[in-house]
Amino acid sequence: MIPAGRTPADSARAAQLLGIALGTFRNRKAWQKLPPTLSRPGTRQRIWDEEQLLAAVEGRPIPPLPTKPHLKDLLDLEEARLTIPEEQRPTPETWASYISDGIGPSPDEKVFGVPHFYRETIPAWLTARPGRGAGGGRPVGATDTRPRDHSNDPRHHRAQQRIAHVRRLLAADAETPAEQVASELSISKRHAERLIAQVRTEG
Repeated sequence: MIPAGRTPADSARAAQLLGIALGTFRNRKAWQKLPPTLSRPGTRQRIWDEEQLLAAVEGRPIPPLPTKPHLKDLLDLEEARLTIPEEQRPTPETWASYISDGIGPSPDEKVFGVPHFYRETIPAWLTARPGRGAGGGRPVGATDTRPRDHSNDPRHHRAQQRIAHVRRLLAADAETPAEQVASELSISKRHAERLIAQVRTEG
């Protein structure tokens, strides 16, 4: 997680501050004295807090990071998924497909090529997401019975257009392969299979 208002730094910046070549920096001994990364352990792209890096290089005490959650904290894909309530939380594979297929929220920023989401983005997406039991529909405790207005939601329109397209294909040929649907809609085969199953279930 990149706390709101902090400046991220990557391996190239850390190597520059240490005054060594990036290839040398990849040697474990070169970065043992650096503070913990903001990125999760094991992730391909290591990201640090620049202020903490500077303090470590200059031999000063490492300043602490904010501990209180902020709406503008930046979360990577897995961190964002883990903020979803457990009963609604998709598997890592399904969550990744949501993002790649445009069903999930759009990343707010790319930090050194890694998609990140504001902390506030995920609950907003869950609230607006259509579908019973998927975080959409009326908020918990709501008493109104009017359906949610999706007229200004581009994701909803795109999803409905895809479903309509699949419905037309299946009406013309009930055995339309998922590969054809995926090609025509520029989506993954897995996404196409889900749309086909949805249309067949709805009848």
